[in-house]
Amino acid sequence: MTQTRIDQFYKVASKKSGNTKNNVGRTSASHRFGINGRKGEISLGNLEAASVCKKKAGASRGSWRKRIARRSNISISTGTFYSSKVNMVHSPIKTIEAKTASSLSTNTPTVKQISPTSSPMKSPVSSRSSNFTPKFTPKTPSPIKEALESPRSLKMARRKLFSDRIEELMPIVIDNLNQAKERAIANNDINLEKVYSSGEFNYKYNRIDTTTSTRYEINDIIMPTDTYSRHFFSIIASVFSKPFNCGYFNEYELDLIFSLLTISKNAQALMIRMLKRKHIWHRTDNIKYDNISTNLSPVFDELVSRSIFKSNAKEEDMTVLLKLLQVEEIRKLCQEYKVCASGRHKKEHYVQSILKFHHNSKPLFPGMPNPVTKLRASVNKILGCCVLIDTNVSKVIDKIITLLVPNQDPQQTMADLFNTLVRVEMKEIKYPEVMVSDFPIFANKEHLSKYMEAKSALCQVLYAIEKKQWDVVRQIGSQAEERLSLLLGRETQSLQNSKLPRHIRHFMPCYMWLKVLSKSIDAFKKSKETLSKAIKYLRILVKQKCHMKHKKGQWYNELIKIQVYHMKDPDGSVKLLSKAVEQESLTEVDRLDLLERAENLAKRKSNIDQHSKDTVKQILGKDLDKARLKYTPSSITIQGTLCRNLSQRKSTWCINEGIDKEYGTVESLALYDYKKKGYVKGVHCEGAFPVTLLGTLFWDEIYNLDIPGACVSPYEPTPLDLFTSEFYENRREHIDKKLQAIRKFDVETLGNHLKQKFDLLCEYTSICQGNIFDSGISFQEVALCLGVEGVVGICERLIHNYTLWRAGFPDLIVWNPRTKQYKIVEVKGPGDSLSTKQKLWLQYLNYLGLNTEVCYCEVSDIYKRAQRAIIICRILHALPFFKVPRLLSR
Repeated sequence: MTQTRIDQFYKVASKKSGNTKNNVGRTSASHRFGINGRKGEISLGNLEAASVCKKKAGASRGSWRKRIARRSNISISTGTFYSSKVNMVHSPIKTIEAKTASSLSTNTPTVKQISPTSSPMKSPVSSRSSNFTPKFTPKTPSPIKEALESPRSLKMARRKLFSDRIEELMPIVIDNLNQAKERAIANNDINLEKVYSSGEFNYKYNRIDTTTSTRYEINDIIMPTDTYSRHFFSIIASVFSKPFNCGYFNEYELDLIFSLLTISKNAQALMIRMLKRKHIWHRTDNIKYDNISTNLSPVFDELVSRSIFKSNAKEEDMTVLLKLLQVEEIRKLCQEYKVCASGRHKKEHYVQSILKFHHNSKPLFPGMPNPVTKLRASVNKILGCCVLIDTNVSKVIDKIITLLVPNQDPQQTMADLFNTLVRVEMKEIKYPEVMVSDFPIFANKEHLSKYMEAKSALCQVLYAIEKKQWDVVRQIGSQAEERLSLLLGRETQSLQNSKLPRHIRHFMPCYMWLKVLSKSIDAFKKSKETLSKAIKYLRILVKQKCHMKHKKGQWYNELIKIQVYHMKDPDGSVKLLSKAVEQESLTEVDRLDLLERAENLAKRKSNIDQHSKDTVKQILGKDLDKARLKYTPSSITIQGTLCRNLSQRKSTWCINEGIDKEYGTVESLALYDYKKKGYVKGVHCEGAFPVTLLGTLFWDEIYNLDIPGACVSPYEPTPLDLFTSEFYENRREHIDKKLQAIRKFDVETLGNHLKQKFDLLCEYTSICQGNIFDSGISFQEVALCLGVEGVVGICERLIHNYTLWRAGFPDLIVWNPRTKQYKIVEVKGPGDSLSTKQKLWLQYLNYLGLNTEVCYCEVSDIYKRAQRAIIICRILHALPFFKVPRLLSR
């Protein structure tokens, strides 16, 4: 693998001989990743020859310059042209403006890129002629320049990652990497506040550093043929085609990225498959990929030689090595060293026994070999060759993935991401075609690395909660508190009076750590010993003024519950209640919850002083009086047969008692009952219906407006600002126009419009959930039943606070398309009650004039009597003097 030296690239043609003396040398990073280069002294010739070369080069560049401007929509001002794609260092200042086009937005944000040479290049000066500044011209055309003869629009390439060929983007990537290596693209230090307040992003290149020893050559890249390898190359092309993304990486990381692009095709395919696995030690004997190679040893050797993988597992901790052994192997090891496994003969017991032997073993006599050394040698012999992806490699790849999909689900693994890319390429998943923003969301490397650390902690805490590993959750929660103590003060100060959009603030490290801390509160409440920490951390959450103000009502409500029920301190809870009602960010849900807490405190007859009771009465009469519900929904009660169900969370009911019995959820039972009453069609939709209604009617306002930083990835189902209070403000003009237009529709026109849009949009992975209806006709029928005001009213509620109201909508919609009769139904099983959001949704739907109802499902009397008989039989069976048949005892 070869590279063009910088001194060759910028070499000046000598009038006579023009010989160059080079000193061969290698940097440590270049040597490690297999990048060859040389530093050399440039011998300076007569400037007249350089001028001739300059004129010849300029003549050949004229037509190419026009093609670049025409295809990339770049406006070129007067003066000598400078291309950011080819390093013509003799050119003067040149500005390239790439404005983001949007026909729907009046205030269109712009992205500007200032060329690397803002002044004549600073070059090394020869000792023979130190009184003049030399000018450099390329000796030969750069392969990057040749590859860029017909580039496509970068924006379209990023939007349609798989429809564009990698060969068209990769030259741009290599050029950007070279400019970063030559310091033309410097380490990022972006003023996000200035960028988003002005609506413009001006990216300025620095002067090129000609002392850089090597350049990346596009001819060294091994273009992939494997599917996953092509996806990996596409990810790199998408990220590094944006020049400012190179500013998040240092030179060592740039060398590593180029090294990943230059390994053999088999190494590429194997590396990606290992990336999809857990990043732990793996035994190479257990890894089989016949579609790559029947013998993977040479491929692993290549990856190890490039420092992409590590193979020095012999010095690894014994606990890690033992976990790599199979049960039979570790059992034989116990027999060999006469180690008795305590408890059941399971792998973990064998491991614990050997570790105990490992820690306690000592040489019998001084000078004798240590049994521990012999044991380690035996383990390494059994394991054979083991490999582990290098930490630096995994960190760099995580950084690249974060820049591609900054808002990636924290629980999504690397394997999930690549499976998504496969499904996108196979057209099984289709994301909305949005204008991906060229605005940065990370200020610098430190910002990005701290965000990644916090997001990793969030991923770990969510996984631990799912597995009910409460000790792990508490450990991560304590870590979050430590990080916040270091970062929160500075971040709060930086965001004071800030105009930074809230959807960009979600990428701040403190926002993620606050989210981690909030998720961990329940784990601290589960133990009396850690309850004090739960109170401490909740107080940190409510006191901070940096992020997540909409959550303060929930946190205060949680604190009040702990004070009353766990700490037995009603007076302290009244003080918290007084502070809570003063918060400006309280939602309707928060106020109704606090109203319930206040009413419970007012009813207490003991352990509360009179002053506190008076304070509660004042709060109820003044601050929370308007929060009271003004509507009690109508309800019906149906009966059914409940079946035993120990494996699933939701109960199972017998729906049809006929010959062919049917079983389902409590919602299925309610649908069956309403069908018998004449509502021949129905769907179990919950919050999916109002969200789909919003997405179908306001698709253009959601996806087709260019809001800076709202769409940061081609793989996102919704714009980021949808989850903030600024969503409506960002789109106020367009949304208001759409609402006025819809209100002028008659119900038939609106129904036809919804059907057509639904049929077009249901294939996208978006907020529209097309699977809740069998066809657009059903969607149209529901709209005809609800009427124009009903449809508009439901959408308006979500428009103003999507995060709050996307949940809580009733479970069912049942209707008769012939009679236009319908009901919106909330279903409740035995022992279940309406939540606060459900009560408020039912009240709001009634305010819109829609027909709502609560359906309570009870267990039939026959089933109750049978259950009582079974309980009595079990009690009698437990008595020593009474026996019942085994059938009844079950």
